[in-house]
Amino acid sequence: MTARWNDLPLRLRLTFLYVGLLLLLLVALGSFLYFSTRDFLISATASRLQALANTSISHSTPPEPRVLPSSPGARETIPQNTPPFPIIARNLARDLTWQDTTAAVFDRTGARIADGSEFSDQPVVPIPSARALARALNGEQVTYITTIAGHEVLSILAPIHFPRPDSAIIGVVQMSAPLDVAEAVLQRQRWMIVLGTGLVLLLATFGGLWLTQSALTPLRLMIATCRRIAAGDLSQRVDLPHRKDEAGQLATAFDDMVARLDDAFTTQRQFVADASHELRTPLTAISGSLEVLLLAPEGDPDAMRRVLHGMRREVQRLTRLVTDLLTLTRLDARRTPNLQPIDLATLAREVADNIKPLAGNRAMILETEGNTKCEGDADQLKQVFYNLLGNAIQSTDAEQGSIALHVQGQDHAVRVAVSDNGTGIPEQAQPHIFERFYRMDKARARASFDYRSGGGSGLGLAIVKAIVEGHGGSIAPVESAPGRGTTIRFTLPRVRERAPRRDVRWNVPTAR
Repeated sequence: MTARWNDLPLRLRLTFLYVGLLLLLLVALGSFLYFSTRDFLISATASRLQALANTSISHSTPPEPRVLPSSPGARETIPQNTPPFPIIARNLARDLTWQDTTAAVFDRTGARIADGSEFSDQPVVPIPSARALARALNGEQVTYITTIAGHEVLSILAPIHFPRPDSAIIGVVQMSAPLDVAEAVLQRQRWMIVLGTGLVLLLATFGGLWLTQSALTPLRLMIATCRRIAAGDLSQRVDLPHRKDEAGQLATAFDDMVARLDDAFTTQRQFVADASHELRTPLTAISGSLEVLLLAPEGDPDAMRRVLHGMRREVQRLTRLVTDLLTLTRLDARRTPNLQPIDLATLAREVADNIKPLAGNRAMILETEGNTKCEGDADQLKQVFYNLLGNAIQSTDAEQGSIALHVQGQDHAVRVAVSDNGTGIPEQAQPHIFERFYRMDKARARASFDYRSGGGSGLGLAIVKAIVEGHGGSIAPVESAPGRGTTIRFTLPRVRERAPRRDVRWNVPTAR
């Protein structure tokens, strides 16, 4: 049963649940109205019968004794011509029996001493139960319902005080009236409730189907979009206009997810294509060198040495490219870096000392300021400095070039800036320099320096960005202009320390 229910369309399940809940509410409301009306009609009929009985009883008993004007203090006695109780009971039964009522009188023993049915065509009312008579003889107004020939009859029992209202109870008058009129009203109300409930459920069913169809339209659009995306078209979007409800939010989140997937797959395809191209270049060079060796005449060691040196350079370039690709793969996996407290100024000085022989006659300046301690992976941050300084070395003149490395500790972070007076970066290229395999000058990038974008592969700055962001830092927009040099800044969270660091200015000596 559960499996069949789950196999139904969501539209039908929501409609069934909605209509079922509405049916329960309508049944509860209809039952409340029906039984409330029934109780009201019975109560009204009982009150009318009790009022008639009490009025007739008060008129049938002698009046209260009163003081005679001629004899002060003397009380009037009961008139000698007062009829006996059986006659009064017969008169009561006759007077209270009418078109829709029948009366009977019972004495204290429970015997019926007067019956109004002999004066009317009303059916004979059965004798009340001994318990009901006992309650009435104790002074209670008793009401009960019996069924005679398939019709409900309402009866009331009222005590009779004789010969005066303050006298003892000597009997009980029973008044009965059929509930045919009340039953007719209740039957009409039942039909109205049934027909009204059916009409409301019918309208609710069609309305529920329409509402659920309208509400589930975004889901159907998403299903159709998912199927087209599964077929390979990642450009598909749901694009729900002017919807700010949950369905609209879901569609917007879905579109954002697909857009990110599309960007990711596009980037992946471009990355694979660029990596294949970059790997093919050194492999083609190596293959060509091998062919030269095979075709070259024997006995020319100089030519062979030149070819082997060229092959060695291509193998080294290929090794660096593969190493950078593996580095990016590890960074893309978002593995947590091996964070240790380090001094970024000390790390920068170590890298500057190591790269100094490659700078030639270029001037290198290292400036530190404030507390430069932070948490980071020393090996990864070294690679950041190597890549940035390598780019600066290649883009500056070998004799007039100048490179500045500034490390500044602030309240909550350490800022690093690498500046040079090189050729600069065109404005249209600045937004793309941190993209993978992006090179402004491919020929120059492959020419000489090994640190430029991962050895001319266009991966160096992409690695820089991945490492900095992996440490919770950020890279500021590049500051550059053609012929005016370049400045790249990044920020890393630092470790607070009570003792402030003294400002240091250190010039890296260069070979002249």
